[in-house]
Amino acid sequence: MRIVSVEKGGQAERGGVKAGDRIVGINGHRVRDQIDLIFYGSDDDVMVTFHRGTYENTVRFDGSGDFGFELEPMDIRRCGNACVFCFIDQNPTGLRDELYVKDEDYRLSFLHGTYVTLTRLREEDLVRIVRQRLSPLYVSVHATDTAKRLKLLGIGRDDHLMDNMDRLLAAGISMHCQIVVCPGINDGDVLHRTVTDLRRRYPGVCSVAVVPVGLTKHRAGLCELTPVDERCARETIVLVDRLHGDYAAETGEGFVYCADEWYIRAGLDIPDESYYDDFPQIENGVGMVRDFIGAVSRLEDVDDADVRRRGRFVFVTGVSMSSLMEDFAGRVSACPGIRARVVTVVNEFFGDTVTVSGLLTGQDILAALEGVENDETVVLPPNCLNTDGVFLDDMKPAELSETLGVEVVSGDYDPVNLFFETH
Repeated sequence: MRIVSVEKGGQAERGGVKAGDRIVGINGHRVRDQIDLIFYGSDDDVMVTFHRGTYENTVRFDGSGDFGFELEPMDIRRCGNACVFCFIDQNPTGLRDELYVKDEDYRLSFLHGTYVTLTRLREEDLVRIVRQRLSPLYVSVHATDTAKRLKLLGIGRDDHLMDNMDRLLAAGISMHCQIVVCPGINDGDVLHRTVTDLRRRYPGVCSVAVVPVGLTKHRAGLCELTPVDERCARETIVLVDRLHGDYAAETGEGFVYCADEWYIRAGLDIPDESYYDDFPQIENGVGMVRDFIGAVSRLEDVDDADVRRRGRFVFVTGVSMSSLMEDFAGRVSACPGIRARVVTVVNEFFGDTVTVSGLLTGQDILAALEGVENDETVVLPPNCLNTDGVFLDDMKPAELSETLGVEVVSGDYDPVNLFFETH
């Protein structure tokens, strides 16, 4: 692994390490990636060997974990599946290259909570996961019925998922799982079997999220799939929530949870906070709405002295969160010096079946904001920007601001923090 930068005054610089050097070993162990660095570099006394051309240098570190250098990004293991519901296959042409990358890397699952199918696991991967305690992992199961799973993944051979899961679970590796439901393929009885099969592996399998398939308008040439409608949503909720209630009665934890989108599509109320236990799948869209509702309810605990930002604001949102944002805007506008309104953006880029704010593009937001007044501040949903602050279509908030002639800011996952001092 190559060093891309060295911290001034840090341990690495004091040891003579330079950008461009390559790590070849830590305490006699080969270094393949950042995980090896963390795992083998956690001893009290750490000897790291670097190569620079034909020159080799071994540097002693104190084991604090603060090495003072940054490694190059890992080579991501690519996905070899052809999932019938893959969202990346439903992207339009002309986006930046990284939006077409399909990863299937258990290391990213451990480090960042990304979901993997485990179809590309080799024996050495299984051994490494156990040896280095790469737990928890986040696993896309979809169906425990082998034929249904292979159909969903678009592969022609048995990937022995459950055997591999059982081996890892027996070694103490825990997992969070997800099931993407495609109506007519893995809903109903197939879904029931999948959840119950996973439940038999509790508590090693910690939680299961049931998520509706997402379909865009860019599906020309792809497998025909049935979209989730209100009836399917209600039937799925009944099935999952019954199991959830049974499991909660057994162990105090619901184990299986419907994603927020099911309740929105069914036209039903979002469950109470107690339904989500400790919110183990919130990053997967399970409980985000309830968390938002909880944040809005905290407005009752703030007073006029807590207001730290005044003015006129426009909240941008997707269709699914529109009514909740309207409620928030109304409550905020009751505070002195604040006037807020909501602009709901229909997703023309991916199609109007995509209603979440995280998939809004700059161009759709720009079109929806036509007529915004110059004394208004536009507040974006925080999840519509990547870590570099860029929309899916490569537009930046600064471009939006310049075109509209108004201030544009990114919101907060706890929207109360944007306007109030909380105690």
